[in-house]
Amino acid sequence: MSEISNWFAGPKGENGDWFTESVRHIMHDYYAWRRNYFPEDGLVIDAESRRAGEAFRDRYDDKLFELLARLKADFPFQSPRYAAHMLAEQTLPSIAAYMAAMLYNPNNVAFEAAPVTVRLEIEAAQMIARMVGYGSDSWAHLTSGGTVANIQALWLARTVKYLPLVVEDMRKQLGLVHACTAFGASPDEAMQTFAKVFEEAPAKDAIAAYLESRHNVVERGFAHAFAKLGSEPFLLAPETQHYSIRKALDILGLGRQALVTVKVDSDFRMEVDDLREKLDKIDQRGDHVIAVVSIIGTTEEGAVDPLDKIVSLRAERKNSFWLHADGAYGGYFRTITLSDRLGLGDPTTIIKLNGEVKEIPMALPSKGMCDALEAMGACDSVTVDPHKLGYVPYPAGAICFKSNLVKPLARQDAPYFEEGVGGVEEERNAENVGVYILEGSKPGAAAAAVWLSHTLIPLDKTGHGLLIRDGIRNACELNALLEQYPKLAGESSNQAVALCAPGSNIVCFAFRASGKRSLKELNELNQRIYEKFSVADKSGKRVYDQAFFLSRTRLDPKRYSVETLARFLDRLGVNREEYETEGVFLLRSVLMNPWYGEAKRRGRYFLSELVTELYQTADELSSTPVKE
Repeated sequence: MSEISNWFAGPKGENGDWFTESVRHIMHDYYAWRRNYFPEDGLVIDAESRRAGEAFRDRYDDKLFELLARLKADFPFQSPRYAAHMLAEQTLPSIAAYMAAMLYNPNNVAFEAAPVTVRLEIEAAQMIARMVGYGSDSWAHLTSGGTVANIQALWLARTVKYLPLVVEDMRKQLGLVHACTAFGASPDEAMQTFAKVFEEAPAKDAIAAYLESRHNVVERGFAHAFAKLGSEPFLLAPETQHYSIRKALDILGLGRQALVTVKVDSDFRMEVDDLREKLDKIDQRGDHVIAVVSIIGTTEEGAVDPLDKIVSLRAERKNSFWLHADGAYGGYFRTITLSDRLGLGDPTTIIKLNGEVKEIPMALPSKGMCDALEAMGACDSVTVDPHKLGYVPYPAGAICFKSNLVKPLARQDAPYFEEGVGGVEEERNAENVGVYILEGSKPGAAAAAVWLSHTLIPLDKTGHGLLIRDGIRNACELNALLEQYPKLAGESSNQAVALCAPGSNIVCFAFRASGKRSLKELNELNQRIYEKFSVADKSGKRVYDQAFFLSRTRLDPKRYSVETLARFLDRLGVNREEYETEGVFLLRSVLMNPWYGEAKRRGRYFLSELVTELYQTADELSSTPVKE
């Protein structure tokens, strides 16, 4: 048995008995805590009152029974038969910690509301910050998810961009020597010059000068600052960017038209040459860049942008823009590089088709993926979602900043929680959370879950990296099976065509039917295949009757250029004009489940079974006319 088998309940609840005892211990311990707090206070609910509650308990039992029954219609995320969305088992430590802390109902908005779990959040967030490559001067905290984390990163990127102008105003007002910091200064230089003002002037006076600066977008808004500057702001992100980036532009008042989309290659990684060209055009117009966003694990394809090359490009430009890595999905990929590279193993795998076990080749991601992951520590901010590849319960996102100098810039007053505002050094070292974040109330239980899980399962190649490596290999195995099945198992009238080789643990593909088929017909075929591998709300199918699960996505010409998809469209056998009219419907599989390898060792080859059923379904449906 592998070490991973001890971290989860198991697809059949194999670890359920001992974990049930653990849950029972949690409940006994909690109610003992209640009883032992001033025991001399005596009872409030006496035996007679408890007997009078029998009718309520009967109703409670009935409704709980109904709830438990209804929950049985949920998806079996724990099963290796589920290969659809970004969902899988949660680690047992995270479940136990969430349940334990939930009973105390701490609100991590401040120490006053959650004296224990705020400390756990700080410790857990620092574990994640170290994982992405940050040092002791970083700052990180938990959020409800990647959307809030991305918005907070861009919120602070916006503020830092205008700091050189703000600092210039502050120094003039305070009568200090001009610092000569250019508007295009690096984020680190901008924050350092801001901190220096507080070294040269009393904190109270420096704060007043900051608030009164004519370029302070926090206090005066964008319109006022732009009028003084005469330059338009832009944000650059690849075609694969998550929708939360556009949402952030809307919320921050930049507007969605401030987004400049950067091309991606046929493997859905940002084209650095196109990034360079678009940065040059912005400079030539006299406009400016708020931030560049790179993606570490795109949510549709699992692609990892060439972050190392983006970092090099930024260095050429004197680090003149904020660099944010959206690693909401793929941030945990970095565990395969800590403390050194784990490696993905041999480029072969064992499968079983028609009762015969075979070894077949598969394409593993290149070392360029690790080169990119190792560059994460050079970013100004990184989003990571523990509730995805961290395998902990919702809600649990995280935002990490390379420098804790962002904290005084983010501060929002909450006088009933905090003392008065201090200087920059005091703020950057403060061990509180609520006054520096977008959210207010948030569950301390999530912090406890992340803390215990990451404490027991190290964020390196000896722990979490094993899960990540297996997921990547499983995706590569599925991709190999899809492409090679007709040759391995006998002729088929269909051929699965992968969007691209897996860049991590996600596989996107579509079936190409024999004979000349229009893209519209292929989209209809793949839509019907998807319906066979899902339980739609109105389908009438029961989860217990569904043998395998897949998800789906759509490639929209408004988002992905024809150039990006040219190779895939050629392999799919459709022309580019059809794509611009129809888009492409894709089947999608996320290989997060930790049990494929363990099942193989016991003679079950679930991925081989999935691909066999996919091809059988495709053959059946492609020969069946669509009902009008």
